[in-house]
Amino acid sequence: MSELFLSCLLVAALVLATVVWAHHAAQEHKKQLQAQGYELIFCLKSYSAWVDFQRDEPFLTRNTEELASPAPLTRVREIRDASFPALSHHMLRLLQAHSHLIEYLWQQNLLRQSQASGWQPLYQDPQYQQIRGAQEELIQEMIGLCQEIIGDRPSKWRRTGTDFAFSNSVMSTTQGPATSV
Repeated sequence: MSELFLSCLLVAALVLATVVWAHHAAQEHKKQLQAQGYELIFCLKSYSAWVDFQRDEPFLTRNTEELASPAPLTRVREIRDASFPALSHHMLRLLQAHSHLIEYLWQQNLLRQSQASGWQPLYQDPQYQQIRGAQEELIQEMIGLCQEIIGDRPSKWRRTGTDFAFSNSVMSTTQGPATSV
């Protein structure tokens, strides 16, 4: 009987140790994912600042490799590959937006060099504003998704079939106007 009791006690201790180890491993993974998420967010914001800096700088003095793949964007890709595969589609869209923006900036740079006047600064150019605005929206969307994945902000409320705005308006119309005392 004591052998059976000791065997059960040993099995229980092993199960408890496994549960504690699994919980610890899950907590460490969560901390690592959060750290990667915060770095991803920082790199996305750094990339956005890099793009803003490029706006009025002449391209002829720039390294073409840096323009094709700036360091913050390269780091975003590395982090996404390692920790956030759910952002693959968004990353593809960001790379396409980057390519489109760099192409537009090259064209504007050539126009600026070929014409002494007739071009307007990019901060006044509606086409640039549209391209840049769409890119910023995508970056903000990626930051929001990353925050949801790492648990930095609550998930969006999902419809449950009850439209509270509608039910509140129905209730207020059926009760009639409030009377003041």
